[in-house]
Amino acid sequence: MYNVREKKKCNRNCPDIVFLSVTRTERIEMDSLIPIVAILSTFGVPAIVVIVIVLISHRNKIARYNVIERAMESNVSPEVMEQLINSISEEDSRKNTPPKQKHLMHGTLLIALGISFFVMRFIIGGTDLNGLLAAGAVLTMLALAKFIIAFFIVGKTPGQP
Repeated sequence: MYNVREKKKCNRNCPDIVFLSVTRTERIEMDSLIPIVAILSTFGVPAIVVIVIVLISHRNKIARYNVIERAMESNVSPEVMEQLINSISEEDSRKNTPPKQKHLMHGTLLIALGISFFVMRFIIGGTDLNGLLAAGAVLTMLALAKFIIAFFIVGKTPGQP
């Protein structure tokens, strides 16, 4: 893998350790791996997480439908079948939250993140951390926008409860 130019022994009291010296071209090849790993970890890891979540939810949904299918094949009472079907529809309805509540949850999360960036800026200290201050300000402004949407816009638009 590496072209070893020479083997050097340790000058101190460690005769068992052998240091390998590599040429400059191998160092350049290793340095070119840094952007590749950075790009793959930036986009690859979130993509893998999303794929895993989708696969798990799909597998759970298939398992639920298989349970209903087995119940139908085994001639279960209609009450049990109705409970099984209602459990699936209840699970789907739990995911539907009102828009006002969604905006309030998002706003609360964003304001907590913004405040944490402000606090982190002051805990770390130094003059080179203005980016944390700007990020905290942006997150706080987004939170305020979410709160404005939740309190003033969502309830006033026609056609929404």
